[in-house]
Amino acid sequence: MKKSELLTMDRLTATPEMMRHAMNDTPLIIPGYKETREQYKYDLYLRCRVQNDILKVSLFWTANMNKGGNLPIYEVYFSREEKKFITYDCTYNKWLDSKLDRLEWPQHRYIYYMKVYINRQTRITIRNYLGTKDGCFSDLLNYQLKIRMEQLEQRHKRETDRWDSDLAQTPPLPKDWSRWVDKVAIPENYIFYHYKKGGAKTGYCSYCEKEVPIHRPLYNKEGKCPCCRHKITFKSIGRVGFFLTQRVYFYLLQRCKDGIMLREFEGYRIYRKGKYMTPECCTREIRRVICDKNAIPKRAYYWGLYKQKTFRWINGYINRSGWYTDYSGMVYGKTLPALSKRELKKTGLLEYVRGNKCVDPEEYLIAYEKRPYIEKFVKAGLSRLAKEYVKGRHKYGCDDVPLSIQESSLTKLLGIGGQELKRLRKNNGGSGFLNWLQYEKASGREIPDHTIAWFCREKITPKDLKFIRGKMSVLQIHNYITRQMSKEHMSSHNVINTWADYLSMAKGLRMNTDNELVYRVRDLRKRHNELVKSCQKYGENIVIQAGRILEEHPHIDEICLSLKEKYEYGNEQYMVIAPTGVEEIILEGRALTHCVSNSDRYWERIENQESYILFLRKSSEPTKPYYTMEIEPDGTIRQKRSILNEQYEDINQAKDFLLEWQKTIAKRLTDEDRSLARQSRMLRLEEFEQLSKDQVTVRTGTLSGKLLVDVLMGDLMENAA
Repeated sequence: MKKSELLTMDRLTATPEMMRHAMNDTPLIIPGYKETREQYKYDLYLRCRVQNDILKVSLFWTANMNKGGNLPIYEVYFSREEKKFITYDCTYNKWLDSKLDRLEWPQHRYIYYMKVYINRQTRITIRNYLGTKDGCFSDLLNYQLKIRMEQLEQRHKRETDRWDSDLAQTPPLPKDWSRWVDKVAIPENYIFYHYKKGGAKTGYCSYCEKEVPIHRPLYNKEGKCPCCRHKITFKSIGRVGFFLTQRVYFYLLQRCKDGIMLREFEGYRIYRKGKYMTPECCTREIRRVICDKNAIPKRAYYWGLYKQKTFRWINGYINRSGWYTDYSGMVYGKTLPALSKRELKKTGLLEYVRGNKCVDPEEYLIAYEKRPYIEKFVKAGLSRLAKEYVKGRHKYGCDDVPLSIQESSLTKLLGIGGQELKRLRKNNGGSGFLNWLQYEKASGREIPDHTIAWFCREKITPKDLKFIRGKMSVLQIHNYITRQMSKEHMSSHNVINTWADYLSMAKGLRMNTDNELVYRVRDLRKRHNELVKSCQKYGENIVIQAGRILEEHPHIDEICLSLKEKYEYGNEQYMVIAPTGVEEIILEGRALTHCVSNSDRYWERIENQESYILFLRKSSEPTKPYYTMEIEPDGTIRQKRSILNEQYEDINQAKDFLLEWQKTIAKRLTDEDRSLARQSRMLRLEEFEQLSKDQVTVRTGTLSGKLLVDVLMGDLMENAA
C-alpha cells in the first residue's frame, strides 16, 4: 500500500442516516474522578468501502457528530493481498501503524467497552472482504491481531531458523546411552529388603538387578553391595513409599561439523510404591555448547520457554555462572579417547575427567581458554590445583600465589624446584600448598609437609604470618598457634588476629618485641587484654606512638586532612568530623576505650584507602567523643562504636542523620572514590565470608557469644544514595 495512493481514494463522510441518529442521541452525564464525561447510545459510527481491492474504514466519533461534524477521526486501510493495514489520523494529519486498540480515543476510552454503530451494508462489505462470519467491528481488530501475529512469527522464525540450522549438526545419542545414564550418571543405588525378625538375609540390589546376600540391614543405612561393590542405601520394602533420587547433571561430548558438541543433561529416578524393581529413569537435555576444532566454546543453547510461547532450544551465553549452582556431573567416557587424539589433544580434559569423579566440561574449557597452563597442571597429576584454577581463583585465595605464566617449564611456571613439585604432587596440593612451597624456597628453610597441610586446612597463608616472620620458624609458629587454640578455645585465625594485635600494641608501648618473652607469651589473651589497658593509661607517649605509626604508614596524616572537605557535615543535632591526623584518632580511641587506635589493621586500611576513621559528635558538644565510625570511601558505614566498643540505644536516634549525611556526601564523591569503594566492598565481603567460615564469636561485652560476622553485618549501613 502506498500512502499517496491511499489519500486519493474517495473521502467517506457520515451519511445523513448516521447524522440523524447521532443528532437525536441525548447523552448521559457520567461523573468521574477528575471530570465528567458524556455517554451516548453509540460511541462510534463506522462506514467502509472497497476500492482498488483496498478496504477503507472510516470511524466517526459520536460526540463530534452530535455537534454537527460529519468527518471521521480515523481512516483505517486494509490490504488482504499484502496482509497489511495502516491508519490515517484525520485530526493531526499523520499516519499510524497502531492497531485499533492502541489508538488514542477521546476521553481515554477503551475500545473494548465502546458501542459501535454498523449498518447492514457495512457488515456485508466487511464480511465479504475479510472472509469473516459476522462483519462486526471486532472482526477488524481480530484481523489486525492476526496480521501482527503472523509478522511476529516471521520475525521469530528468522531468528530461530539460524539456531535450528546450527543445531542440525547434533549427532544421535550413543546406543548404550540409556543404560549408562541409569547405571553410571545417576549414582544412587539401593538394596530393597523385606523386614524380618532377626534381620533379612537377602535383598534386591538396584544396580545388580538381582537378589544379593545381606547382613543385618538398617533402614536408610549406607553400605556396599557384596556383589557389585557399589555404594548402596538400604530400604525396607514395608516402610518405603514413593521417592525420587537426587537430580544430577551429566555430560556427553561428541564430534560434530564445527568441532565438538558438548551436551548437558539432568536426570533422576522415580521409585513408586510396590514397583522398586522397575524404577522410571527421567532425563532431559538442557544445554548444548558448540566448540570449534580447538575445543574452545563458541555458541551455547539452552532448552527453555521461548517468547512465553513454546519450549525449544534458545541461544544463550557461553560463560554460565556457577556461583549458586554446581553443575558438576559424570561424563560419558567412550567418546573421549577419540576426541582426545584431535580436538581435545591440547586441553587436558581427558586427564581432568579421569582425575575427578564429577566435573563440568564447559567450565573447564572456558577456564582453559583463559588460562592454558591448566593443561600442565592436569597432565602433571596436580588435579586439586587444576580444579581450584578451573573453579575460580578468587574462590580459593589463589590470587596471592604468583605464577610465571610465560614460562614453558612447569617448575618455573610454579616458582618451585623439582623436589617441591614432587611433594606438591604427592600431597595433591592446591594453591595454598603451592604458596607455602614458594615461601619455603624463598626463605631457604624447609617446612614439613604435615605442617603445610595443617596451614592449608586452616586456610592460613604466609602473608597472614608476616607480623611474626624472622622471630620464629614456621614449625614453631604452628606449634604456638595450636597450643593457644587448645588453651584459649579459639580458632586459628582468632589466635593470629589476637597475636598480631598484641605485638602491634607491644611495639607501640616501646616494648622489645624481639625478646622471646614478649613475642612468645604463654597466656596470649591475658597479655593482650593487659596491653589494651596499658595503652589507655599511656598518655605521655602519644607522640611516640604516632611516630611509630607514621613510620610504617606515612600518608595517614595527609589522607585525614583530605577527608574534611568531602566527609564533614552537620545539622542542629549531630555532626560528622574528620580527624586532623594520627594523634586525634589515638585520643578518640583512648577516650572511648576501644582498640581502633591500637590495632595496625585500621592504620593499614586508612593507608590503602580501604576505609577511613570519622567521628560522630553531638552538635551541642562538638569536642566530646561520642561515636567512632569506620567508613568506606563511598560513605558506607562499616562500624559505629562508643565507650568499651559498644553501641547504645541513643545511636538509633542518630540513624536519620547518618542517612542524611550519606546522601549529602554522595554528591561530593569522585570517580576515584567510587572505584576505591568497589575494592573496599570486595575486601569486606571476603572478610565476612572468612569470619563466617571460622565461626568467630565476640568474647566480651553485651554481645559476648554472638558471631562476629553477624554483629558486623548488623552494624553495616551501606550508602544507597
